[in-house]
Amino acid sequence: MTIQIRKLKPYDSPKYREIRLACLKNDPDSFGTLYEEEAKIPKLKFETFIESEAQDHFMFGAFDDEKLIGIMGFERMDRQRARHRGEVVQVYVDPNYRGQNVGEQLLRGTLEHAFTLDGVEQAQLSAIAANESAIRLYEKVGFKTYGVQLKYFKIGDNYKDQYFMQLFKSDYF
Repeated sequence: MTIQIRKLKPYDSPKYREIRLACLKNDPDSFGTLYEEEAKIPKLKFETFIESEAQDHFMFGAFDDEKLIGIMGFERMDRQRARHRGEVVQVYVDPNYRGQNVGEQLLRGTLEHAFTLDGVEQAQLSAIAANESAIRLYEKVGFKTYGVQLKYFKIGDNYKDQYFMQLFKSDYF
């Protein structure tokens, strides 16, 4: 099996929408957005970014042949004083492909592209504290935790803590 990692193109937009909604439906505790919230939106934010080939907001995908099996987005901060950083978002790998290094390939591809953007010096992300495998991956690549927010998400009567992590370009290369 050869997995291809690349930035999504406008023609990938329908595949992106399909996997984005699938991840929200199949892994609801890992995301802040609910399936029901995004399913009713005619055009998701990243569909627009993908279709317009936005430079500062992009989505990478992992493909097994033509099948999109993983996604990872990057959003550069818009404010002038924050444009030196961006956030890794919407991280998901199809459960059938987990444990096969797909997430790491996606993360490295996303970061390498993000750090080619003029002036981008820092990447940040957040993860549910209970998602230990994701946190281990982020730490392996060089992310450091800079904060934990307790009770970040409320799901029914249960709360989920959230880790906030960052990586500086100078520490990555």
